[in-house]
Amino acid sequence: PLVLMFALDCLVVAYGWISGQYTYGRILGLTAVPPHFALAVELAAPRPWGWARRLLGAAAAAGACVGFLTAQAGAVVPRSLDPVGFEQPPRWPSYGWAARHIGPGEVVIADGYEATHAIAGYGPNLAAPLWPDPALDERERARRLADVRAYLDPASTRAARSAVAERYDVRWLLLTRWRKVPEEAVVVDWSRRTGEVLARLGR
Repeated sequence: PLVLMFALDCLVVAYGWISGQYTYGRILGLTAVPPHFALAVELAAPRPWGWARRLLGAAAAAGACVGFLTAQAGAVVPRSLDPVGFEQPPRWPSYGWAARHIGPGEVVIADGYEATHAIAGYGPNLAAPLWPDPALDERERARRLADVRAYLDPASTRAARSAVAERYDVRWLLLTRWRKVPEEAVVVDWSRRTGEVLARLGR
C-alpha cells in the first residue's frame, strides 16, 4: 500500500505541474510520507539486525540530524549556545491584538505581508485567499484579489470600496501604517510593534 500511495502522490503532483494547477502541486510534501513510513516499518522489525539494516538505521539517523540542523537549528538552539551562527527564523509579529476584536469567520481585508499570511490563523477569513484553494475556483480567487487591490487603491472611491465590502461581507480592515484609513472605517486598535491599524467598517 505504501508503494501505491507514493505512486498516487507522484501522479497528483505531476498532474499539478503539467496542468499548471498549483493546488495539486502543494501535496509535494506529502509524497515524502510513504517513504518515511516504509523506513519506519523496516527499522521497527524485530532483532537481530543484519549489517544492511544497521547501515540503514545509521544513515536514517544521520540524515535526520543533518536535516534538522539545516532546517531548524536556528529555531531551537539558543543564541547563547550557538557555536556557528545558525540562521534565525523571522520573528513575525503577533496578531492577537487584532484577533480579539474580530469574530471567527468574519471577513478582513489586509495589505501587509505578515498580516495577510498570519491573520487567518486566528480565525478570521481573508476577502481574497492568498493561496489556491480547492474549494474556491481559481478564477473567483483571481477576481477577489483584483477587487481587493482595487479597494486598496488610493484612487478608489467610497462607492467602489462599499461595493467590494458588500460583495464579500467585509467587516474589518487591517492596514499597514503607510496606508490611509478610508473615511467610512472606524479605527478600533493598533499595533505598538508594527504600527498596523485595525479598522471596522460601519455597515
